[in-house]
Amino acid sequence: MDEATLQQLRESSGLSIDGEGQFFVHGERVEHARSQLVLTKGMHRAPDGRWATRIGREWAYVQVADVARFIRCIEPMHDAAAPGLLRATLTSGEEQMVEARNFSTGHNDALYVSLADGETARLSRAAQLSLSLHLAIDEAGAWIELDGERRPIPSR
Repeated sequence: MDEATLQQLRESSGLSIDGEGQFFVHGERVEHARSQLVLTKGMHRAPDGRWATRIGREWAYVQVADVARFIRCIEPMHDAAAPGLLRATLTSGEEQMVEARNFSTGHNDALYVSLADGETARLSRAAQLSLSLHLAIDEAGAWIELDGERRPIPSR
C-alpha cells in the first residue's frame, strides 16, 4: 500500500478518546477491556504532533477530547528527601513519579498533573478520591497538602 493511501486510512480511523479516557470508534464505545488497553498502550505523538495509537507496526490518528493520558491510581511517597512526590499509575500500566507542584484543576474540578515527558494526564475519579485527605478548597482556591507543605493548585 502506498504512503498516501496509508495516510488517508490513518486520517479516517474514526478513533476518539473522551474526557474520561474511554475509546470510541465512529462514535461507538469500545467495550472490550483488552481492546481499550491495547489502544491506551499504543498512544503516542505522531510525527506531526497529533495523538495516534499504534497496534503492531500500524498506527492511526485519535481525536482527543481533553487529554490522552489518564492516571488510574496515585499515592504520596512521603519521602522526606523528596517532599511532594507521588507515584502515579497510568491507565497504560506505566508508573511515573509526579510532583504535587505540577497539579492543576480543570472543568468540573477535575485534577490534572504534568508528567515527566511534558504531557498532561487527568486523574481518574478514583485516583482523585484517593487524594481527598490531602486536598482542600478555601477562599484562596484549591490546595494540596503533602509532607507538611501546602501547595496551591492553579486552574489550567
